[in-house]
Amino acid sequence: MIGGIHSIRLLAAGILLTLAAIIGREVLPKRTLDLIAPGYKGEHFLFPANDDPSGEKVSWVDEKRFHFRCHYTGDEAYQSCSLNFMLTRERPMEGMDLRGYGSITLDLAYRGNADFVRLAVRTFDPRFSRENDGNSARIQSINLRARDVVGPVTINLSDLAVPEWWIAQYNLPREYNLPSFENATSLAIDLPGRLAGPPHELELRRLELQGEWVSREALYLGIVAAWLLGAMGAVVWRLADLRHQHRQQEREIEALIARATKLHAEQDHLRRQATVDELTGVLNRRGVEQTIADLGERSAGMAIILVDVDHFKRVNDMHGHEAGDQVLRRVAAVMAQNVRGGDILGRWGGEEFIIACVDCSAEHAAAVAEKIRQRIEASAFGARQRIPVTASFGVAAVLGAHGFAGALRRADAALYRAKSLGRNRVVVDDDGDESAGPMAGAA
Repeated sequence: MIGGIHSIRLLAAGILLTLAAIIGREVLPKRTLDLIAPGYKGEHFLFPANDDPSGEKVSWVDEKRFHFRCHYTGDEAYQSCSLNFMLTRERPMEGMDLRGYGSITLDLAYRGNADFVRLAVRTFDPRFSRENDGNSARIQSINLRARDVVGPVTINLSDLAVPEWWIAQYNLPREYNLPSFENATSLAIDLPGRLAGPPHELELRRLELQGEWVSREALYLGIVAAWLLGAMGAVVWRLADLRHQHRQQEREIEALIARATKLHAEQDHLRRQATVDELTGVLNRRGVEQTIADLGERSAGMAIILVDVDHFKRVNDMHGHEAGDQVLRRVAAVMAQNVRGGDILGRWGGEEFIIACVDCSAEHAAAVAEKIRQRIEASAFGARQRIPVTASFGVAAVLGAHGFAGALRRADAALYRAKSLGRNRVVVDDDGDESAGPMAGAA
């Protein structure tokens, strides 16, 4: 009886401590870093620095109020209007770890005709960043519409992405192109694009990073670990005179482990099902590879078509990423309407798609590709205005011991030839023969 009362008291104490920890986390003040607070010792500067007394280009209006002005009267090749905050310590490549922060609150007064205000964070990664090359530090940025910053706005750090121009310029492996805030060296607010014309005035009223001192995941993991340790201690304490209860507890623990194993297996199953590209609705790269692997020996009789949307970067630059996404969805829909039900269609990456024609020769696959090429060229893209879209195709058959991988390399080489010949055409790699002729469309 005494042991039972003691156990109840310990349980009650554990529940109270758990509630106190959960409530305490919610009422604990946020972790903040105010970059424009009077006591903050970090450096800030305008870029480019301007010593022109006429006030042209970039200059301070009131540095204490972080109020600056950008005025470009000419059409220079590079026009920058940027306020930079350095986050480095003793050495330029040693920055701050911002992983403990989840969001940035920005309060900016902007007067001008720019479409966007950009918020960017630079991180120095010693695997590829160089101290003598400022651009080699990875950039993560987000473009905010000017009308969206008329009042304070909070941006999640997870919304920042590595821009395509940086990825294209440095051509690094994919894992280096993912956002990371482990060693942030600077934070900048600037206006992207051409700035010639009327002046632009920006006054920064607030720039503050917020985060949690203790993440919800870490807290709950600690609570679970504490309860597990407490349960193990109770089991050990009661072993002496409650052996039969101990055996029952062992069975319960085994059931929990079995349940956890089952849940883990179910999670793995759901993870394996995540094979559909969210944007276009067709298979993603993993889904294509898994489906072809499931075909086994049947994959030896297929032909591969690689499809690349021509000048896709130009679509994004001229019409915006939303229009680019619409183009990708429409191209995927056109292809889906013109392949057989048993064929495999997927987005291979970026603006590149793949079609695996099962039990199909390279000649038949080329005819399918030519049909799709014509459909894409004749389709209407864009909601408000017609966006001309074409695509280039590379075709190769799956042959011999190299199988799908070899066909993929040859299809990629054929696609490269299609682009070098003027795009908007189909090029067939005939059993690896470099002299195979293309089926050409309008250049």
